Amino acid sequence: MNMKLQRTLKLVLKPTEEQKQTLLETIEQYKFAYNYTCKVGWSAKTWNGIELHKLTYYTVREKTSLPSQLVISARVVATESLKSAIKRKKKGLKSKCPQSNNPAIRYDRRSYTVWLEREEVSLATVKGRQKFKVKVPDYFKQYLDWRVTSANLKYDKRLKKFFLNITCEKEFPDVEPVNYFVGVDLGLRNLAVVSTPDGKINKFFDGGHIRAVSERYFALRKRLQSKGTPSAKRHLKTLSQKEKRFRTAINHRIAKEIVSLVPAGGVIVLEKLKGIRKRIKVNKQNRRWIHSWNFAQLQQFIEYKAQAKGIRVVYVDARYTSQKCSRCGHISRSNRIDQSHFVCKHCSYSLNADLNASRNIVKNYLASLQRGEVGTGSGISLPVGRCQPSQCSGATC
Repeated sequence: MNMKLQRTLKLVLKPTEEQKQTLLETIEQYKFAYNYTCKVGWSAKTWNGIELHKLTYYTVREKTSLPSQLVISARVVATESLKSAIKRKKKGLKSKCPQSNNPAIRYDRRSYTVWLEREEVSLATVKGRQKFKVKVPDYFKQYLDWRVTSANLKYDKRLKKFFLNITCEKEFPDVEPVNYFVGVDLGLRNLAVVSTPDGKINKFFDGGHIRAVSERYFALRKRLQSKGTPSAKRHLKTLSQKEKRFRTAINHRIAKEIVSLVPAGGVIVLEKLKGIRKRIKVNKQNRRWIHSWNFAQLQQFIEYKAQAKGIRVVYVDARYTSQKCSRCGHISRSNRIDQSHFVCKHCSYSLNADLNASRNIVKNYLASLQRGEVGTGSGISLPVGRCQPSQCSGATC
């Protein structure tokens, strides 16, 4: 049996001035098709694709110059948005009619073609099929023999650039499982702590420097917000992108190092993050840190890097892992003296609190295997953003 890997290649389009106007017009008409379909579906309280096609297709074709493939694409994307919004409304949650001011155009194999080796793509537009030059970094050339599937065209108004995010996939033979398990605890003082049940691996990823940089960003952001001048607002936009890139780069680095600690066929055990902000009680400063750092992104990076190496990623409930002794199993809130120190009130076993939690995470998973429990989690084979790790059951991934 083979496993399927998927990757998303973010390419920059290089259109001429005339082609740029064509793409902008295509996006504008695609926006109308999407918003119109959402409005009709919201009024009719339906996300059924067939019904929406009958209600909107001919009107959109009449009022726009979009080719049929893009009209159908806009309807499919609108259907997905309506499904989420209407379900939220039925549950009594806050919801409104979906709307977009700058949607991404979704292309499939019938509406676009890509030739990575010659750095060229062909896209359906309001003026028919047109070829565009793209910039393919050397790193992406490893995917030349992968099968190309769908793509999204997005216009960045701030950078004034067109980005084509291409999804490609390839099947690889499954890796033979090995009896090797590591637990990963995510925290405040240490962004991540990795350990094995036998204690042979104890790896800390200190968050001190990272937190100091984030605090500097926060202080600068406060000063710029208090000024409120046009230049300050422009600086804020630039700063937000810079900070986002910094956080993403750190998460990539940590994920890469964690995966390198595990042999092919091993298992990485992560904690479920769903509801973590409600469960954890910390002071105001630490609360802001929990809300600001993207721990879910770090877990997603670990997943897809592990998958490429044939490593399985699973999830366990992290409740009481900080209060439980990893040696005797005694649970008490008073076991954790402070953010860094853990001393068991029952057996007097002491060690770093985050290290103790990471050992409990992997031991909880091993205990669930002995009990024959299933559904603790699974690796994700879809691109980032297509499913939530804490909700993934493996059935559709």
